[in-house]
Amino acid sequence: MKPVSVTQVNEYLANKIDSDFNLRNVAIEGEISGLTRKGHAYFSLKDEQCVIRSVVWKSQLPKIDPELLEDGRNVVAVGSVRLYAKGGTYSFQIHYMEDAGVGKAKTAFEALKKKLEAEGLFRPEYKKPLPEFPECVGVVTSTEGDALRDIQKIILKKNNYVNLLIFPTYVQGVNAPASICQGIHLANRVNESGKRHIDLLIVGRGGGSPEDLAAFNEESVARAIFQSEIPIISAVGHEPDVSISDYVADARGATPSEAADMAVPDIHEIQKRIAECRSALSESLRFKLMNEKRMVESLTQLLCSNMKNRVQKARNEMEQALIKLREGNPKRVLERGFAAVLDEAGAIVSDIDDVSVGEEYAVLLRNGRFKAQVTGKNKEEHDE
Repeated sequence: MKPVSVTQVNEYLANKIDSDFNLRNVAIEGEISGLTRKGHAYFSLKDEQCVIRSVVWKSQLPKIDPELLEDGRNVVAVGSVRLYAKGGTYSFQIHYMEDAGVGKAKTAFEALKKKLEAEGLFRPEYKKPLPEFPECVGVVTSTEGDALRDIQKIILKKNNYVNLLIFPTYVQGVNAPASICQGIHLANRVNESGKRHIDLLIVGRGGGSPEDLAAFNEESVARAIFQSEIPIISAVGHEPDVSISDYVADARGATPSEAADMAVPDIHEIQKRIAECRSALSESLRFKLMNEKRMVESLTQLLCSNMKNRVQKARNEMEQALIKLREGNPKRVLERGFAAVLDEAGAIVSDIDDVSVGEEYAVLLRNGRFKAQVTGKNKEEHDE
């Protein structure tokens, strides 16, 4: 048997598909999933069992009602099946679309959301606050995806004092919901055991199609998150992806990277702030000590000045008192030529009325005394 090339096989299949009138202008009903826009609109059409990759080329987009192009929308699309020979893949190329009602996945999502919201699982008062300085962060996710690597990289870069405890789980497929619940329950049992204390959990996965993220829209996962004693950040998919887990969790990170960023403080910023505070405190103390020193010096100078003034004042007062004392000393008076008359009792006689004619009195001079007898007296009147 002569072998054929891959190109020959793919071109043969492409020709077969192109020539099959049953695959031209065929109408397919399905639910839009994984919609992305890159000039063209790429998505999948799915039913309960299968998925077909689909595209609306940019040139055909004006013919399509833009409101129909949304995830979860059930549509009837008309187009042709084409095989891309170079890649060996086929797709459904759509040129017309009409509404066929809300898709089952979206209906189930909205029904569960409404049910849990009515039960109060989304209410703010049930949201546990995230710890400001967690010492141990648990991560419930797959060990094979980029999400775990992104989380580890960001947390350890921001704060390498934090311990990471990984709870490996399935994040897609039929076993994923039970696996995620088991990871959350296990983390809480670790805390209950007292062997370690997990301050915070990140539960999620990286991006993917709505089918890939379906486990995080399961009721069992939502209830496990709500019942967790450990605060949980939900980190499912990318920015546009919103899951039931996001509504129930204590906080939502639009991506695993954002969740990691929310989980821990930046130790480098904290250290920088501490250094700034230490510097400011040191400068404040230095300034305060300088002011206190200046105040002490000023008070010391003032005290010394006051003491000097008081001493000088006391000295002046003393000198004045000595002068007055010297001037008031009777001996000084006698030295100026005056005499003092003393009666028999030795008291000074200063009034003529106290002098009696015929009596003897002692006359006190500067350098002695003598006795004198009064032979007469004459009172002189002085103007006051």
